[in-house]
Amino acid sequence: APLDRSNPTALFTVMCYNVLCDRYATRGLYGYCPQWALNWEYRKKGILDEVRHYSADIIALQEVETDQFYKFFLPELKRDGYEGIFSPKSRAKTMSENDRKHVDGCAIFYRTSKFTLIKEQLVEFNQLAIEHANGHEDMLNRVMPKDNIALSALLQTKEAAWENGLPPDHKEVGQHILVCSAHIHWDPEYCDVKLIQTMMLMERLREITETFGHDFRPDRHKKGSDNVHLLLCADFNSLPQSGVIEYISNGRVSTSHPEFKHLQYKDCLLKMLSHTKR
Repeated sequence: APLDRSNPTALFTVMCYNVLCDRYATRGLYGYCPQWALNWEYRKKGILDEVRHYSADIIALQEVETDQFYKFFLPELKRDGYEGIFSPKSRAKTMSENDRKHVDGCAIFYRTSKFTLIKEQLVEFNQLAIEHANGHEDMLNRVMPKDNIALSALLQTKEAAWENGLPPDHKEVGQHILVCSAHIHWDPEYCDVKLIQTMMLMERLREITETFGHDFRPDRHKKGSDNVHLLLCADFNSLPQSGVIEYISNGRVSTSHPEFKHLQYKDCLLKMLSHTKR
C-alpha cells in the first residue's frame, strides 16, 4: 500500500504482545501444554526470538514480571538499540520489595534511533474507579478492586530515514506520538469491569493527549489533542463481538448494554460518556 506521508505512524512498525507472566503459566490453566514448555527459562528465549524476528520500532508488552523487565527484557533489548519503561500493577505499592519483584505490569520499548521519550504517564484503573464511583457500590465492589493498569509514553520522532525508496520529509521530524500499553481485566465473569475499564482508559487517554498537546501546539487554533497521535496497544481480553470492541470501534456504547449486567452503573457511565463527547 502507498505510504501515507501525512501520518507519522505509517513510518514505523509496532508490536503488541502479552508474554504471559510466569506465575500465570500453570498446568491448571494450560493443561494441554507440557510443563517443560511452560517453564519461564524455556519460554523467555522463544519470546525474545519472536520479538527480535519482527524487529519493530515500538514494542508494547503486557504481563511482564517486574524482575524480568529489569533483569531480562531491558538489558537484552538495549543491546538491540531500544530503551524501555515499565510499571507494575497497582498492588505492587502495598507489597514488600521482594514480593514486588513478581508483580506483572506493562512495558513499552522504543528504538532510540527513531524516538526520544518526552514524558510517561501511568493509568491506574482502581484509582479511576474511585474517582468515577460517586458512592455507587457496584463501581466500588466490582471495578475498584481490579488493579489493572495502562502505561503511556509520549515519544517524539527523530529525523526520518528513507522508507520504501522515498526521501525523508522534514514534516515528520518532531512529531509527537502517545504510545499506550494496556492490560484489561481477564475474567469473562467480569465483562462489566472490562467495558468500564476500557471506557475509563479512553477518557483518560483523551485527557492526556489534550494536556500533552498543549505543550506542542504551533497552531493555537487547534485543540491540544490534534498535535499528538495516539497509538493504543492493549490486551483487551475481549472477543470481536464484545462491548469492549464495540466501544473502541464506535466511540460509544449503550448504557443498557447487556455486558453491564444490569448493575447500578448508569450514573457513572453517563458522566463518563458526557466527558467523552466534549
